[in-house]
Amino acid sequence: MTKKRRFHLKIFIVLFLFCWMVPAAVAHMQAFENMGIAKPRTEREAPDFSLKDINGNTVNLKDFQGKPVLLNFWATWCEPCKEELPSMQRLYETLSSQGIEVVAISIDRKNLDRVKKYVDEYKLTFPILLDPDQKVRKHYYIMGLPTTYLIGPGGKLKGFASGARVWDSPDSIEMMTSLKETS
Repeated sequence: MTKKRRFHLKIFIVLFLFCWMVPAAVAHMQAFENMGIAKPRTEREAPDFSLKDINGNTVNLKDFQGKPVLLNFWATWCEPCKEELPSMQRLYETLSSQGIEVVAISIDRKNLDRVKKYVDEYKLTFPILLDPDQKVRKHYYIMGLPTTYLIGPGGKLKGFASGARVWDSPDSIEMMTSLKETS
């Protein structure tokens, strides 16, 4: 192959990749925007934590390494939290087989029975963790509920949402699926 042909082949490959990748990146950005997700100016590691789940098992954020995570902070007394829990469950049912995790942290203080009641009432099957002392809430600077962080497979914070969302919408599914391809 001549030098000129190799050059043309390289140009073709670059253009092909550009035309293939740009629409995906635009769709990714559009999904974040449509969901009202604030992206960080600079990505940083999500603060690690170790909490008990509603069955008393210890769960660490690092347990989800290699998977995108929707990390939601909520409480049983929070009305908007109640509104978004069913859509989080539907998102989990839709995407968990693809390696996407939904994890919810209750900041209720010493009220395990009430949290368990909500888990049963809403038929939640994703991990529900307990932060009764609100130490993890403070590490994530949670000021209002519900608050959600999106964490990429590499453990970096990819986005933030304050307030309830419809988590099983097409935009949310596109956004969470696109997180699989990030580090």
